[in-house]
Amino acid sequence: MLENSKENIIPAKNFNNIKQDLIDVLYTEANAILNLANNLPINSVDLVNAILNTSGRVIFSGMGKSGLVAKKLVATFSSTGTPALYLDPAQAMHGDLGMLKPEDLFIALSKSGSGLELEQILSILKNNENYTVLISCAKGPLSGLVNLDICLPFTKEACHLNLAPTTSSTLTMAFGDAVSVAVSKLKNFGKSDFARAHPAGALGKRLLLKVKNLIINQDLPLLNLENSFQDILYLISSKKLGLGLVVDYNKKLLGIITDGDLRRSVQAGPTVFNLSAKDIMTKNPKIINQNILAYDALKIMENFKITSLVTVDDNNLVTGVIHIHDILKQGISRD
Repeated sequence: MLENSKENIIPAKNFNNIKQDLIDVLYTEANAILNLANNLPINSVDLVNAILNTSGRVIFSGMGKSGLVAKKLVATFSSTGTPALYLDPAQAMHGDLGMLKPEDLFIALSKSGSGLELEQILSILKNNENYTVLISCAKGPLSGLVNLDICLPFTKEACHLNLAPTTSSTLTMAFGDAVSVAVSKLKNFGKSDFARAHPAGALGKRLLLKVKNLIINQDLPLLNLENSFQDILYLISSKKLGLGLVVDYNKKLLGIITDGDLRRSVQAGPTVFNLSAKDIMTKNPKIINQNILAYDALKIMENFKITSLVTVDDNNLVTGVIHIHDILKQGISRD
């Protein structure tokens, strides 16, 4: 850990130089992607079609930085509707090659188009009749071992030594993203499909999480028509939901009493203590079925500027209460 001393403070005279170094790297990588967009290899379309036509999975493999890019693309393809796996080239020759099936499509990533481990793998897969692809930034020994060779237009690394994989890895990742999105679009992969692959994400919750998963259905503040003002005050305060549910003996909803209803009733003065639940309640409250999406419940609450909804079944029997805070805590919003 750096000590807090004057020696560790970057001299002001170097600030602009450092800033320019950062900008140069970003421009170099950005221009490389722009150049790729303007000079896209013609056979890129063949890769999209090959992925669409495969009945198996897409297997990515690569060594070093190419392996890290391969893992990222596996995640991208998997989350956008194309089953994908990563194969470590070093482990492949020690048993992991057994995970590949003849119907799987194999994509090797290599900046230089070379690599002993990938050479061995591609030679075996050729005999197994797997469809193989190479994505590289230069022609190399691997180019002649695959069914489809895609060479990306590459000039130099953003590294000042032109050695560390920077532009080349960015270029490969961006190209992989483009292929993934194109395939996803052609598969008509929609928001609901995305949600099923991301059930814990905000979009997944918006499209999958239902009211019944969030409702409070135990120890509800249930009232009858004849409960007194004192009873109502005590029940609403003790249950801490900000409302009371007026029901009949079958738990059929007759009305609700909110904090707002109580405040309005107090305007009657001392006679408020002569009022019962039937005098104070709102007779036609907003209600929902517990099987609707929590996102839809949120829209109702925001549209009507209320903080809770009573959930009922098809016979108008109370099943629970959902509060807006419980939906928002799940990361669901209307944005």
